[in-house]
Amino acid sequence: MQYSVETRLSALSQISEKKLTDILDKIPGQKDLIIDWDLIKPLEKVVGITKLRSHGIDKIYKMDKSGVQTVNKQRIYLIKSDLITAKYISDQINSEMSPHSTNQKTSQSSNVMSTCTYHIILVPRRLLSILNLFEEEGIIGCVKVYEFRMEMVLLDSKVLSDELHNFYKMLFVNGDQSYLPSVAKSIWTLQMLLGKPQLTVVQGKYSSIVYNMIVNYFDNIGTPDKVESDIGCLVIVDRDIDYASVLLTPGTYTSLLDEVFGVNCGTVEIKMDDDKVYKTHLNAADEIYMQIKNRHFSDVFTFLKSRAEVLRHEFNKSQNMTLQQMKQYVSKELKNIAVLKKLLTYHIGACEAIICKIGQRFEELQAVEHNMLNCKNHRDNFTYIENCIATDLGSKFDILRLISLFSLTNNGLTIDEMNTVKTQFLHKFGYRYLSAFHYLQNIGLVNEQQGIMTGEAPAGILANKVVQALPSLPMKRSAFYLLSQKLKLFPDIPDDYDLKNPKDMGYVFGGAYIPLICQLLSILIKKEIPPEELEKIIPNLNFKINNNGSKDINKQSYFVYIIGGMTYAEIAAFQLLEKLTGSNIFVAATSVINGSSLMKSVS
Repeated sequence: MQYSVETRLSALSQISEKKLTDILDKIPGQKDLIIDWDLIKPLEKVVGITKLRSHGIDKIYKMDKSGVQTVNKQRIYLIKSDLITAKYISDQINSEMSPHSTNQKTSQSSNVMSTCTYHIILVPRRLLSILNLFEEEGIIGCVKVYEFRMEMVLLDSKVLSDELHNFYKMLFVNGDQSYLPSVAKSIWTLQMLLGKPQLTVVQGKYSSIVYNMIVNYFDNIGTPDKVESDIGCLVIVDRDIDYASVLLTPGTYTSLLDEVFGVNCGTVEIKMDDDKVYKTHLNAADEIYMQIKNRHFSDVFTFLKSRAEVLRHEFNKSQNMTLQQMKQYVSKELKNIAVLKKLLTYHIGACEAIICKIGQRFEELQAVEHNMLNCKNHRDNFTYIENCIATDLGSKFDILRLISLFSLTNNGLTIDEMNTVKTQFLHKFGYRYLSAFHYLQNIGLVNEQQGIMTGEAPAGILANKVVQALPSLPMKRSAFYLLSQKLKLFPDIPDDYDLKNPKDMGYVFGGAYIPLICQLLSILIKKEIPPEELEKIIPNLNFKINNNGSKDINKQSYFVYIIGGMTYAEIAAFQLLEKLTGSNIFVAATSVINGSSLMKSVS
């Protein structure tokens, strides 16, 4: 029997469920489960409460730093493979094992704690550093430690995520490669389901490491049974090849939902005017969302208004119905109309909240960002950043991402600009954010320009000020600008450029910029640049041919994996590309990120 790719991908959740229940079955009897906050939503995608209860889970608690009072003698912690989280757990266990524990409120609870057994499930890996910590804390003999590597979670049709939210910080900020084997194993499992692709395109240092791990897994663990793969090309890229797509303010509905409210594992919670928090799952179950998710925000409210008019017309029709027609209307249509009305109310409220949050500065901010991309109005752009700091125009993370974009598009800041913006930012938000500039420099986002203009000599400082005072002087094009020109990341914008009916992927940023990774896939699909030339243009790009194939892809089915996180703007661009080319495109990443979450990871 032939199964579709979507059906095969749905098996990922079944694999994750089987792994978890196998671990639970190793712990006989009734037990309580304490879950790390970051793992709650992904776990909901994998296994239900009924299934957990059938494998011995009695009570479920959310993890708390101060500890949790449980009912059963067996306790299971489901936590991230993170040293800080592991330290919280070890402190709680030591506290409860101590004869002077302050957590033991009554003699009954004290008796339960004294006989409690502890089990710790680490997601995604059982790290030696955590085992060493448990040994140092004196609990290694009192706990049993398990490893649970969750498979990719299907967030939406053809969109998957490993939901490793601390991955970017661990790898790109701290240089910790502990999670790379888990990423490699996820992609290996994917190929076991879908088959080996004809061609693998690898870009970046970490992607190369992951690719070599995958090859090693094929040699030592197993290869797929499928002779013919469901995907023609697998693309694995590092996030740092294109920071602009994370830093720029996006324009699509879902990306703005993520910017304003934060989308967690395909779920968003919004506080409405009645102070109630409404939660919705952003998937095919929401008919309204599916029609607006990738629309430019300028078109969303108009669409919602038109749908509201249709519903109002349907309701008015019911006023003049006969009794028989009313019965049929109530039994077949009324429930669906009520659901649509509720969804419309929800999304209209979300639009109003987005407008209230960023509407006042949206157009001015996009104009400044577009000037930065094209290396125009240098002095005005820097002045805008200073004004944002002085007048609280945006949060500290909004300002940090704007500084990062300014540096990225200009090959760094001059020494005078660096000193000025750093001093103003730290005076405004506190010197605890000094480390943020250090980390931003380490990952290559905020740097000082190299050369005589950044020297500390008086002549260099004076020359630097003269350049800033004369914005009309021709600017030297940055490496970012030159690469963008070669890959045609700046779309041609005619006078009739239509954001409501986009014809190119640049619409996700108001027609100013096409995400580099999306453009790379477009080039592969359309065969616009030969592979040999593409390897010369894009740094650290390599083509890996599998099964004695060639660089000509026969099957128009592509799978893209971004190490370090993808954005909803990129997802929208990929889905437009799929529509325009007729290809089959699947996109996955370690997690979904945005500019604010990127800045938080370095703060």
